[in-house]
Amino acid sequence: MLANTMPNKSLLDELKSWTSLGLLRAIDYHFSEFISELGADNLTLLSAAFCSEYLGLGHICLPLEEITKQLNEKCIKTEVDLQDFCERYELSCLLQNSHEIHAQLSASNCVAIKDDDIRAPLSLEYDALYLRRYALYEQLIADKLLHQPQILITGDVKSELDKLFATNYNYIYNAWLDDKNQSLTLLCEKFLDVITPNELDWGAIEGCFQAAQSAQDLVQLDQIIPQSSRCDWQKVSAALALTSPRCVISGGPGTGKTTTVTKLLALLIQVREDLNIKMVAPTGKAAARLTESITNALHDLDVTQEIKDKIPTQASTIHRLLGVKVNSNHFRFNETKRLNLDLLLVDEASMVDLPLMAKLLMALPEHARLILLGDKDQLASVEAGAVLGDICAFINAGYSLQKAKQLVEITGFDSLLKQVNTHAGMADKLCLLRKSYRFDQYSGIGFLAAAINQGKASSKQVLALCEKFNDVSHYANNESSHGLLSEMIVKGYSDYLSSIKQINSDNRDLAKQLLKQFSQFKILCAIREGDWGVMGLNQRAETVLNQAGLIELGANRDQLANSWYVGRPVMITQNNYHLGLYNGDIGLCLLDESNQLRVYFQMADGEIYDFQPSRLPSHETVYAMTVHKSQGSEFDHTVLALPQNHVPVVTRELIYTGITRAKKQLTLFTDLALMARAVKDKTLRFSRLVERLKVEQ
Repeated sequence: MLANTMPNKSLLDELKSWTSLGLLRAIDYHFSEFISELGADNLTLLSAAFCSEYLGLGHICLPLEEITKQLNEKCIKTEVDLQDFCERYELSCLLQNSHEIHAQLSASNCVAIKDDDIRAPLSLEYDALYLRRYALYEQLIADKLLHQPQILITGDVKSELDKLFATNYNYIYNAWLDDKNQSLTLLCEKFLDVITPNELDWGAIEGCFQAAQSAQDLVQLDQIIPQSSRCDWQKVSAALALTSPRCVISGGPGTGKTTTVTKLLALLIQVREDLNIKMVAPTGKAAARLTESITNALHDLDVTQEIKDKIPTQASTIHRLLGVKVNSNHFRFNETKRLNLDLLLVDEASMVDLPLMAKLLMALPEHARLILLGDKDQLASVEAGAVLGDICAFINAGYSLQKAKQLVEITGFDSLLKQVNTHAGMADKLCLLRKSYRFDQYSGIGFLAAAINQGKASSKQVLALCEKFNDVSHYANNESSHGLLSEMIVKGYSDYLSSIKQINSDNRDLAKQLLKQFSQFKILCAIREGDWGVMGLNQRAETVLNQAGLIELGANRDQLANSWYVGRPVMITQNNYHLGLYNGDIGLCLLDESNQLRVYFQMADGEIYDFQPSRLPSHETVYAMTVHKSQGSEFDHTVLALPQNHVPVVTRELIYTGITRAKKQLTLFTDLALMARAVKDKTLRFSRLVERLKVEQ
């Protein structure tokens, strides 16, 4: 293919002037300069700059209709007429339609069309322009997810699933004893997964509860409430993962993703005892949480000790599994040297960006099972892409008739046949967990999270929830609220600060206890700067805790980041593989038996390690942290502090993620009108992964 015209050098000058004005990044300009050197025409030159810019904004590709839109914004900011600009640089196609843009870009020697084998830096696919490698990454992910290796399911899996997911009537009986005036409908929806209450004999159900003298007396509800009126989505997701070698289990906070997977692993190990299982997460902190969750889930697992011993509990980071090469973007394991495993479990998949997901799946053996866990509604990855969100675009489409029948046969839940998708495809590999065990879905936190997810959290609705429920409260984020926030900080952090004693080698459990107490309360922020950002609130926390006599800052404090004192909480901000400390790890500065300051961390294996403060990689004080850093964590009391002005980073996903970190109590410091505005708009990241995952019959 040949270029239409040689580029006008003055267009590069124009782009350079945009860079000096902050309208483009230097890397965007230099990429367009590189494209120019390859002989690109003006349209390709301009599109390349915008394609690079959009990648920096988190988008995977540049839809063709966005080129004119983006150029118009630049013209407005530089007070240039769009039509004059297009005429000056021979870009008249931008004033027409995307078909004309497509035709001209297709003729460029710098642009490859889908399935072309030419070496070009850009790729034009699905009416969008890509940096070529990102198009390849996207297609690889789609191919790996749609490819289903052959698996053999043996044994009576239905009986094993029934045993692993048996109803725990002790929970139901105790909940009934706590409040015998509560709605039985809600009780059965909550504990027995009832989805068709209108089809049940509530007289018989009430009689069963009233006559019950023990939890065992409620077992007869199995006959009164048939499986056709229930749907335990945890059980369905396990059945789906059992029958689908590549699958995704999505669910909000506390919906039991790791508990479900632990039961599934037990079942798979019973089928094949030598199954080689690896568990990973995108960060060290997330890997440690996965290790802890799996370990805790094993305690209540109804299988033999022999099976429990074969379930892995140690998770690692994705980077460590793939084998980081020093000073390189490449890994030791790749498409030519595959990982040695039979099943790969990836937790917190919403945090995995597109290039990393592609490189992980690239190294996956063809025969291996894959389970992705995550919350599709959480914040997307910091880097480009929203991979989990794109994959889960089909999660409410219903299963194909064949898959639905298979799942009904294994689980007994006939309701799966009520919504059948005529096309088999990605939907047959997805399951959404719908019930939260972290917080009651019928609580204020639960209702608020649901409203935000639906984009319906108006000021009036939020205030109504705060008035109705004790677990949610709201205050304006202004000077009059500073005193109240200070009181919360002292109350929230006094438990661990009041419990601090010297740590010796024989009582490291105290450090573990202090870390647990510290994590019961947390301030979450959307931004770093300002009075209501991470830096401002960390400074406020130190000031009020010092005034309360809970910490001792000393008289010669020069900089916040360099001041060490007993009780100081710090978060690692840079991976250090040598020390085993990773971005997001949290430690406490305490005195050891020699009266020396040491920083104590709980590692992924649950053990406590301590380090000299001077040895730590980059770190910061962490009474307050960003919502991004809190992903995957949970706190008894969460304070969400939002900025006083509209900031683009405050989105529906950020607010939802922050709110759902709370287990028991949520306090909002925000302008409710600004919050309602942010909730209305769902974050959009351009990609074409959804299109690639569609399968036409």
